[in-house]
Amino acid sequence: MSTSGLKPREVYLPIHVIQCNMKSNCPYYVLERLERESEEVCMARCRVLERYLTRSFVKKCIEYWETCPYKQLADAQQS
Repeated sequence: MSTSGLKPREVYLPIHVIQCNMKSNCPYYVLERLERESEEVCMARCRVLERYLTRSFVKKCIEYWETCPYKQLADAQQS
């Protein structure tokens, strides 16, 4: 399944599956491809939140990643 270590129960496909071309420039955004019933599906994961992102959250991550408070928090902790 996934290499992220998240448990399968934390994934609800109707809200987590996205198009595989939905990419963000955020360094904490991870696009994961999974085999599901002989079909490839994609989900996005946030390394800061340590969880899969819902479709609506993915759209925000793609458009507003530079001002994301989670990204800013992670960047500040690394400094």
